[in-house]
Amino acid sequence: MASKFAFRYRKPVAAVGVGVRSTATQYDDAVPTITSSAGVPTAAEPNGSIFLRTNATGADAALYMRIAGSWVAIDGS
Repeated sequence: MASKFAFRYRKPVAAVGVGVRSTATQYDDAVPTITSSAGVPTAAEPNGSIFLRTNATGADAALYMRIAGSWVAIDGS
C-alpha cells in the first residue's frame, strides 16, 4: 500500500502527446512521442514513437510503434 504522503502529493500525468527526450538538447522533431486516438496512426512521428489505439478490437491492433519510418502493430496476443 502506498504511503499517505505519496497518495496525497502524486499528480496525474495528462497531456496531448508526451515527448520522451534522451538528452536535454535533443531537437523536438527527433523526440519520440506517446499518443493515443481512435483508428490507425497516420502522423509522421519520429522513430521510437508509441501509439495507443483507443478503439482496437483485439490485442493485435491496440499498440503501434514507429519503426524505420512506418507504423508497426505490436502483437500483444
